[in-house]
Amino acid sequence: LLALILIFLFFSITYPLDSKAEKKHEIQETVVKPAVLLETTKGQITPPIKQAASISLREAIYQSLLDEFKNDLSHWFAEIDETNLTMRFQNSETFFEVGHSSLNKHYQLRLADFFPRYVKILKEYKDAIETLSIEGHTSSEWKESVSQDEAYFNNMALSQKRTRAVLEYCLQLPSIRADKEWLRHILTANGLSSSRLIMENNFENIESSRRVEFRIYVICER
Repeated sequence: LLALILIFLFFSITYPLDSKAEKKHEIQETVVKPAVLLETTKGQITPPIKQAASISLREAIYQSLLDEFKNDLSHWFAEIDETNLTMRFQNSETFFEVGHSSLNKHYQLRLADFFPRYVKILKEYKDAIETLSIEGHTSSEWKESVSQDEAYFNNMALSQKRTRAVLEYCLQLPSIRADKEWLRHILTANGLSSSRLIMENNFENIESSRRVEFRIYVICER
């Protein structure tokens, strides 16, 4: 009888301890597992959220540009590329003398109309804009009979001079004086020669390849 009483006391003492240990283990699991799931969830969900935010911002800027300039695009021979937020002025030979970088009066008037309105839109998205790039493009041709390399280098020098001329003219417009300091921090001028030709049916579109572009780079796209 005494032996049975001792066995009963032994199990009555050890069983609650085991139960407490199991409960403690269960509690730890409920604390740890959500943390792991949260970390996994963050890793899976965050990138699409960033991507969606970027797309939404790009669409908003594009729509603002389209609303402002939709009535001007046809007679400006211009278009807006939604995919990279580029305002593209084609047939740049109508703005410059062939082989030269000086802006003609026609192009000066167009820039004086376009650029202040453009800056006004950019200011609405000021905190999101990293860079505004003025990009000059040429065809692969050169006016004289030269090698491909010489044509490329000559067009590179020409496109760089032209974009610099556009940048200088835009920054000297009286109507953007109040925003000049900000623009100096984001504006770049890039001559790209014939590196980005416009191709149609595997052939170069010479006229379309000669163009000047204003391209917006937003911070979340970097």
